Amino acid sequence: MKADLSSTGLLGRPLGREIEGNPSGHVWDGIVGVRGKINLNDKWYMPYNADVGTGQSDLTWQAQLGVGYKFKYADVLLTYRYLDYEFDSDSALDDLTVKGPQLGAKFYF
Repeated sequence: MKADLSSTGLLGRPLGREIEGNPSGHVWDGIVGVRGKINLNDKWYMPYNADVGTGQSDLTWQAQLGVGYKFKYADVLLTYRYLDYEFDSDSALDDLTVKGPQLGAKFYF
């Protein structure tokens, strides 16, 4: 099976890649990590998480760090996340990296 991936790069130039492989949608990995937050004062805090794992993939890991502000019924967060997934050599994807800033909200009920 073949799949064509395309997107636009800088200045609107098209990017593309053709991949071949078995279209299996399952990868089983064992993952261990930590998650928490560092309170800076009664309103501001730094959320963080990191994990690492392996199994059917060669290696997967991610790290996330940011800043959050507490309101009465919600928090607003701005974080940066880096996720790297290294698949086996016979997989349809060789390596997957997702990174960038995230803006989010957490609501309390």
